[in-house]
Amino acid sequence: DRLPQVPGWEFAVTLLPAQETSGDYYDLFELPDGRLGILVADVVDKGVCAALFMALSYAMFRTHAQEQHREPAAVFAAVNNHILHDTHANQFVTAFYGILDPATGALTYSNAGHCPGLLLSYRKPNKATWLPNTGIPLGILAEGAWSQREVSLAAGDVLLLYTDGIIEAENEAARLYGLDGLLACALKESGGTAVQLQEKIIGDVQRFTGKCPQTDDTVLLV
Repeated sequence: DRLPQVPGWEFAVTLLPAQETSGDYYDLFELPDGRLGILVADVVDKGVCAALFMALSYAMFRTHAQEQHREPAAVFAAVNNHILHDTHANQFVTAFYGILDPATGALTYSNAGHCPGLLLSYRKPNKATWLPNTGIPLGILAEGAWSQREVSLAAGDVLLLYTDGIIEAENEAARLYGLDGLLACALKESGGTAVQLQEKIIGDVQRFTGKCPQTDDTVLLV
């Protein structure tokens, strides 16, 4: 319910379930060494089964993130192992997990088959960097392996994390909002706060879809 308060940083997040429950989720939490864990994840399917699986995987992420507080790839390996050994739901989860050092702006991340994160450096100007997969979704293969990468956020940079409810939103002409739609809106709306940018993107998606109903859970974290 409350996002971390970190001097010099702004955070904003929206979660819009397609039904009464959601299989998409997010988390922002402080780690033992003063860094910040940032997670956006999407359980396959939606509804009650996805929400129950979400609750289980959420707890696993929290537990292993505290133990492996510098290694996103190690967190993924541990969560993957638990999903395969402790559940028999034939479900999997995609996830983007980053560890942010607020003092330096360094972000170490792993992406388990999730939508690519979007890093915008408005000062360059409008330079966009996509943060793609570094491994497969969690809960598929016991021998899955995940690498991790590092990027740097400077003053004024923006990181967008989201689920496929954003980019797969469909309008009446059966067109998808897509990565291009997200990028175009984010570049156009530079200069505001995190909350303002989040509201602008959600509003743009809703204008794009018009009267078409929301068919997938949606998370947007800025």
